[in-house]
Amino acid sequence: MKATKIIKNDDLEELRELGSGTFGTVYHGKWRGTDVAIKRIKKSCFTGRSSEQERLTVEFWHEAEILSKLHHPNVVAFYGVVQDGPGGTLATVTEFMVDGSLRHVLLRKDRHLDRRKRLIIAMDAAFGMEYLHSKNIVHFDLKCDNLLVNLKDPSRPICKVGDFGLSKIKRNTLVSGGVRGTLPWMAPELLNGSSSKVSEKVDVFSFGIVLWEILTGEEPYANMHYGAIIGGIVNNTLRPPIPNYCDPEWRVLMEQCWAPNPSARPSFTEIAGRLRSMAAACPTKAAGPKASH
Repeated sequence: MKATKIIKNDDLEELRELGSGTFGTVYHGKWRGTDVAIKRIKKSCFTGRSSEQERLTVEFWHEAEILSKLHHPNVVAFYGVVQDGPGGTLATVTEFMVDGSLRHVLLRKDRHLDRRKRLIIAMDAAFGMEYLHSKNIVHFDLKCDNLLVNLKDPSRPICKVGDFGLSKIKRNTLVSGGVRGTLPWMAPELLNGSSSKVSEKVDVFSFGIVLWEILTGEEPYANMHYGAIIGGIVNNTLRPPIPNYCDPEWRVLMEQCWAPNPSARPSFTEIAGRLRSMAAACPTKAAGPKASH
């Protein structure tokens, strides 16, 4: 029994475009009354010799099968695949997160996230990653753009890991030019050819950079040329500058995550536990004078 649900294109209604990239376009839409994200994959993602197309298509269905079996409150839910899209294109249908990416939220000046909320968001992401790693899934592209948030409850933000999987198809489209967006989050062992050292710890390195993004609200190495970024990461001389206001616990965790040696980086089980105790030690803001009980 195959786990992947086939969704009919006619059952989908596109509401608005959310963004587009090398792989295709993402829409906010409805699927039988439920809010969903629809990712329509460009035909060009499956280009190449027919044998290559065949391989990528098999890969796509294989990964969809894996994604369909994942269920965790901090992992964006995968609902199914559309195979009768416009021009015979494929699409994936996933859970819709109302506030979009964490990067988008961090850039919004009207959304102030206090330290406690930042810790909860980081903790949620770490629990989602712990689950993926328990299923032997390495994300390879963890960054604030790929963490999705829901801020409906003002006191308890929810963060979920998204945009994992379909990695082989992405790698097919990430021709040399497309790497720039992911470079600052890439672990040294991915860039210096020591492929034997590549493990799930590449995601922990990326998470260290994510912690820096959550702390500062900025994008790492924004003004640097990308040759200099590669050189700096490979030589382990380049890490984002830690601001003075960063508290010691956050700093230590961040630096351990982006340690040059993969085996020195903590697991997501440990990271989530530490973030949970840091968040628990944070005072909850009282909601006005009535909150004295």
